[in-house]
Amino acid sequence: LMFKSNAGKILFDHKTHSDDAGYGIACDDCHHEEQEGTSSCSGEDCHGPDSDPKRGEAMHTNCKGCHEDSGAGPVECAACHVM
Repeated sequence: LMFKSNAGKILFDHKTHSDDAGYGIACDDCHHEEQEGTSSCSGEDCHGPDSDPKRGEAMHTNCKGCHEDSGAGPVECAACHVM
C-alpha cells in the first residue's frame, strides 16, 4: 500500500505487520471503528482533511508510536517518507 503525503510517499506492507507475521498486530489495532463501505482512512467519516485527528496525525500516533513502544521498526522521518 502506498500512501502519498506532502513529506513524501510511504510504503506500507500489511503482510509484514499482520498477525500472521508473528507480530501480534490484529486488523482492529489500526483499523478502528470501520464503517461499512469505507475503504480509506482519509474518507470524510474517518481521517479526512476536516477530521480530528487527520490521517497523517493518526498514522504518526499509531505507526511511529507502536514502533517506539515495541523498539522495532523505523522512527526517523526518512525511514518511512521517500521523496
